[in-house]
Amino acid sequence: MQNLDDLIAVRNLKKHYLLTKGFVFSKIAGYVKAVDDISFSISSGRTLGLVGESGCGKSTTARLLLGLESPTSGKVYFEGKNISTRKGPELIKFRKNIQAVFQDPFRSLNPRKKIRQIIAEPLWVHKTLPKKKISTRVCALLETVGLSASHADLYPHEFSGGQRQRIAIARALALNPKAIILDEPVSALDVSIQAQILNLLIDLQNQFHLAYLIISHDLAVIEHVSDHIGVMYLGKLVEMAPRDKIYSNPLHPYTRALLDSVPVADPTMIKDVGLEDEVPSPLNPPTGCRFHPRCGFRDNECSRVAPELVDVGAEHYVACHLS
Repeated sequence: MQNLDDLIAVRNLKKHYLLTKGFVFSKIAGYVKAVDDISFSISSGRTLGLVGESGCGKSTTARLLLGLESPTSGKVYFEGKNISTRKGPELIKFRKNIQAVFQDPFRSLNPRKKIRQIIAEPLWVHKTLPKKKISTRVCALLETVGLSASHADLYPHEFSGGQRQRIAIARALALNPKAIILDEPVSALDVSIQAQILNLLIDLQNQFHLAYLIISHDLAVIEHVSDHIGVMYLGKLVEMAPRDKIYSNPLHPYTRALLDSVPVADPTMIKDVGLEDEVPSPLNPPTGCRFHPRCGFRDNECSRVAPELVDVGAEHYVACHLS
C-alpha cells in the first residue's frame, strides 16, 4: 500500500546482472544479484542513509532510482507514479526531479569547462529558463552553496576539494529537484571539510524541503544527517529503523559488527567485531540468511531459511531469525 506522504517508494526492487563465458558461443555463467528484493520509502524533507560494505548494492540502488539502470523486476514510485519503466524523452523530463552528487567532485566536473558552463548545463538541456536569465541563476546558486559569483569564470582545478563539491551541489540544485541522491558525498574530502559540507546539505534540505538518499561507509556521517537508516548486505536490506534505534539498539548481528568496527581514539575501547571469513560472492550468495557464514550466532535454521524483513515495533525492521 502506498503512503501518500512518500515522495519515493521502492517496492521489491531487483537488479541481476547476467554473466556469460566464452567468446563465440556465449553461455550463461550465472547472475550477479546486486540488488535483490528491497523495499523502502523516503518522504519530502527527510533523509534515508544506506550503509554496508563495498559490493552490497548501495550504489546500484542509487543508479536504479536515477534511471541510469533498468530494474530486473520491482518498481520505483515517485509521487505515486511508477517511474521504473520510463525511457527516452519521458525519462529525461523526469530527471529534473531527482539529481545526484557523486563521490569524487574532481571527476564529476568537466575540467575543460568553466564553472558557469558546468552549473548552467542542466538549464540548457532542460530549457527551464530563458537564456538571458541563466547567468543570474548560476550566480545565485554559487552564493547559495557558500561560494561567490566571481568564481563562475574559473575552472574546476582552481578550487579545493570542498569547493568543488559545493559546485557539484549547486549543479544538482539548478533544476529545483525534489530529491537528491548523495553517493559518498564527503568520503573524498578532508575530515575538516566534511562537517562543512554535511552542514550545508542539512541547511539546503531545510531551505528547499529536499528528500535525500545518502550512501556512505562512514557511520558517523550517516548518524549526523539521516532520519532513517537502512543496512544492506549482499543486495538485501537486513535492518531498517529510525537513526536513534539503529545506534542505541541494533538488532541484526551485521549492524552490530558495523557499529563495533567504527574507529575509536582509545585503544582499550577497541571491540572484536566478530565477523568470520570474507564477504561471499554475489554471484553465488549463501542459502538461507546471506550473512550466516560470517555470523557467530547462527544456527541450523539460518542456513536453510532466508529471513524476511519484519516489523518488530516502532518502525524498526530486521531480517534475522534470532532477533
